[in-house]
Amino acid sequence: MRRPPLKNEISRALLKRHELLAELCDVVERELVDLGTPADTARIVGAAVVDFLSCYWAGQVVSFPKDEYYRLTLKELEAWDMYTGNNLDQVARHFMMTPRGMRKLLRRIGERIKAQCKAQAAPGQGDLLGKPEPETEEL
Repeated sequence: MRRPPLKNEISRALLKRHELLAELCDVVERELVDLGTPADTARIVGAAVVDFLSCYWAGQVVSFPKDEYYRLTLKELEAWDMYTGNNLDQVARHFMMTPRGMRKLLRRIGERIKAQCKAQAAPGQGDLLGKPEPETEEL
């Protein structure tokens, strides 16, 4: 038989919930202020976001994924942006990789970018610069 929760267990659960929502509100507010939003407006938006989420997801158990693929993509984009065509060794050192490994990574990133561009473009349409597809052959 399951025992009913004790009063202090309920209080701890409510406190944790409150901590999560308060932290979320603070994060939203801080990010908006960092982007140049006035502090009072950022505070209102932060509270509105928390109110919306707590009402919309009320009663639901939510698990936040670690989102490893997204983070990996950010690193890949950073490497792609750093690469200028003649600094492979420098980029490889920055990411603590061998030049050969970095070359393979950049080739895979280029292929994914090319595939995304093809998927987004209308049939027969070139990119904004008039090229039929992005150039990544120099890797």
